[in-house]
Amino acid sequence: MPTTADSDLRASIVSAGVFAYRAADFHQVGPAEVAVHAGIAIADLERAFPVWELFVVAVMDRWNAAQRVALRSVAEQDGAVAYVRARLETGLGDPALVRLRLALLSAASNPAHAAAGWFRAQYTRSFEDLALTLTRDVIAGREAPGTSVRHGAEQLLALYEGLQLQSILRDDVDLLAGFDRAVTRMRVGWDAVLLD
Repeated sequence: MPTTADSDLRASIVSAGVFAYRAADFHQVGPAEVAVHAGIAIADLERAFPVWELFVVAVMDRWNAAQRVALRSVAEQDGAVAYVRARLETGLGDPALVRLRLALLSAASNPAHAAAGWFRAQYTRSFEDLALTLTRDVIAGREAPGTSVRHGAEQLLALYEGLQLQSILRDDVDLLAGFDRAVTRMRVGWDAVLLD
């Protein structure tokens, strides 16, 4: 059974991992870089996280959890669209972790990856949370009464990921303006459902 000292060490290593990924490209970060940021020996890191892929998952989990908590009030007060926009805006301030997340998305498609189950579960959870928030938006009148919340959640998630990827690969992308334009067009489609 892990001791409190073990838990504290793992938490400290995960925090060091966040700093390591902010300081260098995803492909340049390994145990040595994280150990330097944590101020420990590589052997201590490997003892705490024997599977590197699961360490990377712990870093992503810390970042995602912190964003969800920080932006929960946006979702509750202003709705799903405002929440996704706020996540995009937060990512602009933390591009290294956005790149890490995008780099790890392909891992979810490989059933042999050590954390494939975690990735898929987190992705499903994000989608379901978005669909639930959109449902609340429809009930509160923030979105059109005929909005298909599952289709709307699919569209918002696709915008979130697609625009982030484009902003990393293209120099001429205005992430937030692109999101706002796309949402305006999407909402026209959501309203049109009532006319069918």
